[in-house]
Amino acid sequence: MLTTAPPLWMHSGIPPRLCAPVAALMLASAVAAETTSSAQTEAQIARGEYVARASGCMSCHKEDLSGGYQVETPMGTIVASNISPSRDYGIGDYSRDDLARVLRRGVAPDRRLYPAMPYASFRGMRDADIDALYAWLQDQNPVDEAPEHETDLPFPFNIRTGVMVWNWLFLGSRDLPAVGDDPVSQRGAYLVDHLGHCGECHTPRNDFFAMQDDLYLAGEEMDGWLAPNLTPDPVTGIGEWTQQNIVDYLRTGHADNIVQAAGPMADFVQHSTSHLDDDDLAAIAAYLKTIPAIAAGSQDIPIIPPVEERGMPTHRFGEIRTEMAAALSRDDLSTPEQLFLSHCAACHGMSGQGQPQAFYPSLDQNAALRRADPGNLLQVLLHGVPAGKLYRAPAMPGFADELSHEQIAMLANYTRATFGGRQDSMLTAADVTHVLEQEEEMPPLLRVLQMAAWVGLAGIIAVAGLILWWLARRRRFKRQEG
Repeated sequence: MLTTAPPLWMHSGIPPRLCAPVAALMLASAVAAETTSSAQTEAQIARGEYVARASGCMSCHKEDLSGGYQVETPMGTIVASNISPSRDYGIGDYSRDDLARVLRRGVAPDRRLYPAMPYASFRGMRDADIDALYAWLQDQNPVDEAPEHETDLPFPFNIRTGVMVWNWLFLGSRDLPAVGDDPVSQRGAYLVDHLGHCGECHTPRNDFFAMQDDLYLAGEEMDGWLAPNLTPDPVTGIGEWTQQNIVDYLRTGHADNIVQAAGPMADFVQHSTSHLDDDDLAAIAAYLKTIPAIAAGSQDIPIIPPVEERGMPTHRFGEIRTEMAAALSRDDLSTPEQLFLSHCAACHGMSGQGQPQAFYPSLDQNAALRRADPGNLLQVLLHGVPAGKLYRAPAMPGFADELSHEQIAMLANYTRATFGGRQDSMLTAADVTHVLEQEEEMPPLLRVLQMAAWVGLAGIIAVAGLILWWLARRRRFKRQEG
């Protein structure tokens, strides 16, 4: 038998003539509440994407969150995992608290993470940002496949429970620079120290891969690239950078036509800082200018010249063609000049002025040529720079397969001495080979730990063997007595 609900007036006490308006009002309220909830969810998801960008998630885990970026560490290669909402291969089964434990303690539901995942920095993330990040991650399309490679470290580092010791030793409170009451600097500190985790690359690490806070942001070598000194030291750091230089660099990967991002930093600009709003970039710049200056490294001239000494880049139409024609007509070019003419001048000009309008950088006063450490310059000469990494920047070819190591060293020496403000440059083919073939060397303490683990394992096997021998011998004697 079919029944219908009684009219509203029968159980509410509302007069019949008012029931329809009240019902309409109740329906409108319900729709409004649902609309408000939906808008709040959308706003939180949008906020979560911004948090993901500020945290550099896509730099390691790719735009589709499928993972695969390989981090070279002294213990071996660690591969970024799939963090899409795939239930089989990603984090589709994670709760919000699961994500919080990963970010703050490096503990996933099924395993412990290695500190190459920057949970030592992310542990300072605010609850609201974790809430938003979780909402955004779970709203993305799942990628139902594992990364092509997987983390495979040698014994004993492949035993993830050993990370508990690392966490006990190094995951406590950190000794970071004090931040005053200025809200801009406070926001900058949060972005640099926690979301952006800048110290993970730019702060030197000890033999156990922990950041040395007494050398906070003083520069470190990671993945074969120099992550430079970010403190306001005028020679070895960014003391001569203006705050606008810092903002421009983080926004586009270029600053004043004399600094360009490359390697892992270009990835970070592409996937992270180029997406931040102007206020946050300004906050980062303001904070970096307030931290203690540390003179670190062997730099002998400022990375970039003071503002008053910087030349204005000029480029006249047809100038590079005229310069190259004049150079080609000469018969007294040195070998380095010939190399530069053949491989560099078409884009950068014989006088190194570049083509600013086309984003071919000037070589004159260029930071990559002024550095005492030539590693990043040699990386670029060897491997080039892919197109699309930086704002409007064209590709630069690498010469690893075209030039000999001696020729690349010769080219680096010529550009450093001619355009980089260095009195001389004495790089050799061996320096180029070192950059091309270098591998992360395991620190002595870790090597001793590894040897001790093998000795301990051998001892356990020996003791187990003795116990088994003793038990077998005892069983044999009992059979003989029986």
